[in-house]
Amino acid sequence: MGALAVLAGPLAGAWAGELPRTLVNVPLTVVYYAIGVTAFVRRPDQRAALRLLAFAVVFVGGFGVGALVSAYVVQDGRPAWAWLAAIGLDTIGAGGSLAVLALFAVFPDGVYHRAYERRLVRGAAAVVLLVAAVRILCSGHPSSTQFTWWGPVGGDNPVAVPALRPVGAVADGVAQASLLMMLAAVVVLVLRYRRFTGTLRRQTAWPLAALLLSLAGLAALGALSPLVNRGPMWVGYLAFYPVLLLLPAGLLVGILRHRLLDIDLVVRRSVVYGVLWGLIAAAYVAAAAVLGVLAGRRLPLEAAIVLTILVTLVVAPVRARLERLADRFVFGPRLSGLEMVRHLGERLEQTPADEDVAATVARSLAEGLGLRWVRVVLDAAGSLPVAVAGTPGEDPAMLSVPLEHHGERLGAIECGPRLEGRITDEDRELVAALGRQAALAIRNSELTAELSARLAELEASRVRLVQAEDLARRRLERDIHDGVQQELVALLTRLAMVRSQLRREPDLADATLRSAQQDTRLALENLQEISRGIHPPILSDRGLVEAVEERASRAPIPVAVRTLGVTSDDRLPVDVEGAAYFFVSESLANVLKHARAAQACVSLARQPGTLTVEVADDGRGFSPAGTVQRGLLGLRDRIEALGGVLELASECGAGCRVRAVLPIREHLGG
Repeated sequence: MGALAVLAGPLAGAWAGELPRTLVNVPLTVVYYAIGVTAFVRRPDQRAALRLLAFAVVFVGGFGVGALVSAYVVQDGRPAWAWLAAIGLDTIGAGGSLAVLALFAVFPDGVYHRAYERRLVRGAAAVVLLVAAVRILCSGHPSSTQFTWWGPVGGDNPVAVPALRPVGAVADGVAQASLLMMLAAVVVLVLRYRRFTGTLRRQTAWPLAALLLSLAGLAALGALSPLVNRGPMWVGYLAFYPVLLLLPAGLLVGILRHRLLDIDLVVRRSVVYGVLWGLIAAAYVAAAAVLGVLAGRRLPLEAAIVLTILVTLVVAPVRARLERLADRFVFGPRLSGLEMVRHLGERLEQTPADEDVAATVARSLAEGLGLRWVRVVLDAAGSLPVAVAGTPGEDPAMLSVPLEHHGERLGAIECGPRLEGRITDEDRELVAALGRQAALAIRNSELTAELSARLAELEASRVRLVQAEDLARRRLERDIHDGVQQELVALLTRLAMVRSQLRREPDLADATLRSAQQDTRLALENLQEISRGIHPPILSDRGLVEAVEERASRAPIPVAVRTLGVTSDDRLPVDVEGAAYFFVSESLANVLKHARAAQACVSLARQPGTLTVEVADDGRGFSPAGTVQRGLLGLRDRIEALGGVLELASECGAGCRVRAVLPIREHLGG
């Protein structure tokens, strides 16, 4: 129906020989119809979009019907049904106002938020139908100028009841007061705007801004109408077309692209900047005018003109400077891409931590590009944002740029919509460039944090190694004092007894010597056991494999020894063999002490440059996350002191597996 109405105007004009008169309205009807169709096609589920289409179709249909009626009048004169055409054209015009009211009552989400909104729309629809019916029955001579290009259309109403013609006159007046319905629509939209917040408020701001600009444009054109009317007709149409298109365009943007920019902020800033610019321009013109008047009184006309031009040129830079200050005052500082890169680099120099770098990047981008919000997410920290500048609210991310360093993804920068305008390709390139700079800074901060953590751990491990060495020395001293030393003291006492017994009781002395010999053998065995705890001779004499096998053979549970790439004849660096042997000894001791295992297995595997030692058991296991592992700290420190790595895997009821990977540096010996 709307498409046919768009075509009706030119066809009717061609039929009547008045094609130029009808063509002037074609661009306006096409744009209105295109706006309504676009809104409905993009948002068919949106009641506001449907009503915008209805408003466009009624508007376009009015011009189509008006063109057909005008063409008929031109061709055949005023028809007998002209009175009915007048009532129909007025009803279509009122229907257009009703469509605007119905649209504003549900704009922008398509929902009535107050009961009075629905009642007002229904009441207005009833009034439009009632007025049309009353005019048909009561109006004696209805007339209308809406949508026609051939003057007023109307005539005598043959079905009007003479006694009711005063009522018809009132209905005629009401039919011409559709402006009141438009005013009610504006009031409804303003009330909805005042209630709304967030996205709905920004959507509603678009048609309100369009209404304000339309009123301002109509007022300006009204003031300039004497000048406009003197020129060609097309000049007037070119002047009025943009004003007439503001409202439907604002409605369309409010439904589909309300995030294009913050229209509230734009209007406020534009008004403030316009006032400041006007004051600056007025001062500039006033200064030039005053100078010209004063110079004209004292100097010849030619000299006054030259002096005025020179002073104007001198004052022009001052005016430009004032305009830049006004721009900066209203819109704030706006940085170029190079300035943003430089400022971000200066800020990043003073932010060592990851979180500080992320916050600096987010703040710099939000300020530099005028974004509603910017958030930085680091993969190492999970899916939650590490830093957020601004308030995301309901706005989706309009741009997402990954943070990558040498092909490694570190996170992403997500940007919301701009406060003014849309995000351009230049903005995307700038965010990508800043993202690369930020990724480098974040990676450097991560490396700094890792280095600090490793230095702290190294310092702690050094302290633990010193403490462990001191503890081992004290334990060795205690073992010698309480064991071998006491046995040697007892042996000395027995030898003293033998000396006295040799003189008095030789037979008793022989028995005492045999007992002393037994004590000496026991003391030697204890001393050998202590020496094995310090460094077993078998390890030095016969290598790691046989030392481990000997240690496994002395365990009270079956312990299997498996080798891969290493044999009894292979010798490894002394420090590697010592660390591996004591790793096996301590691990087996832990198995016997805590695991309640039935059996264990020791694996030795040699690869190029590394030795892997693993001790596994079938014991009760434990949860590493919930267990204090003090016994493993010494092992870990000993392994890491050689540049190795200690790994632990265990589950409750599934045994335990401890693995040490030691680097083999051949130049150290072995």
